[in-house]
Amino acid sequence: MNALRTIAKPSHQSVKALVTQRAFHAGQTCFTGKTITATSKDFDELVTKANHPVIVDFYADWCGPCKMLGPILTKVVAENPAVTLVKIDVDENTDIASKYRIAALPTVMAFNGDKVVDQFVGMRGKPQLEEFVKKHSELA
Repeated sequence: MNALRTIAKPSHQSVKALVTQRAFHAGQTCFTGKTITATSKDFDELVTKANHPVIVDFYADWCGPCKMLGPILTKVVAENPAVTLVKIDVDENTDIASKYRIAALPTVMAFNGDKVVDQFVGMRGKPQLEEFVKKHSELA
């Protein structure tokens, strides 16, 4: 009987996830602190229409620094539930890469609404990424 009560009791993690739940826009629910892979079709919905800060990682599968930066950035965003990380493969979504004039990889942009409010190009260490994410999470 005790085992059943333990299983049915909500964990701290599930309660925390419910608390950090936000809506991208009316009718669509999303969890911040997560990493989402986007395409040209859902970019506006996930990024420019979001009601919280969104960090976009423009990358390519062949890019060595992108492969190093991606996991660190994902972990830093997971530790900060006020923002969402959206990953865009520039080879598959050339129209978005062109629109935001992506000339070098990795490029990371911070969006607040439909505006790019900050960006950097190239590899960064975990402390710099933590500072970047924290700075933009405070806009939430």
